[in-house]
Amino acid sequence: MSDTTLSEPAVAALVDCFYARVREDALLGPVFNNAIGDHWPEHLATLTNFWTSVLLASGRYKGNPMMAHLAIPQMDHQHFSRWIELWRQTTTEVFGAEISAALVTKASSMGERLIEVSTRAREAQRTS
Repeated sequence: MSDTTLSEPAVAALVDCFYARVREDALLGPVFNNAIGDHWPEHLATLTNFWTSVLLASGRYKGNPMMAHLAIPQMDHQHFSRWIELWRQTTTEVFGAEISAALVTKASSMGERLIEVSTRAREAQRTS
């Protein structure tokens, strides 16, 4: 399905394909499915808005992804490593290696920050 340009339809297809894989993944599926439950259609719409905002500056996403992910205590470096692995695989299939590399870099920096903040928040909760 290699689309060589970043466009809203291509990002929407990426989100659908990627999160279908996440839902089926042995490590990530239980975490995501437990957190999202029966709300996948709404969540996919939110994720599409998020990624089009991040990648195309669409301005559609109005939320705080950091706060949303802090509520998922089981997300750690192992989960993020697997998430990035699936992200790299899917972005390469959808956009090819060059665009994928940029998308992996962007997602990696956001994800590392998210894991750092959520780890500190969990540690602070344990000591208080």
